[in-house]
Amino acid sequence: MEGQQQTVVVVQQPVAGGAGGQLREWNDGVFSCFSDFGSCIYGYFCIHCLMCNVSTRLGENCLAAHVALPALRTKLRVANGIEGGVCNDWCCSQCFLPCVVCQMDRELKHLGR
Repeated sequence: MEGQQQTVVVVQQPVAGGAGGQLREWNDGVFSCFSDFGSCIYGYFCIHCLMCNVSTRLGENCLAAHVALPALRTKLRVANGIEGGVCNDWCCSQCFLPCVVCQMDRELKHLGR
């Protein structure tokens, strides 16, 4: 139609580290559960409690981890300059949920949070 403006929306993947920032790897891998045995046991026996704990330490509602774990992993990764991508965050969170939650817990401990 004539006289109407067309709006184009561009969605970009979040980028960690900002302009020229150096990205780093996760402190521990997804399957490094036994590097912090306490986190591993906590996740094994009460994964929902650990999910709530991680979520609140990231400044989100307790339910956020239950409905948007990939987004929380992305938030943690981007805010702390950890390399990776949204697709990887989603795939890991869907396939290895307990391991990802324990990894996020270990990363937050490493960051002093």
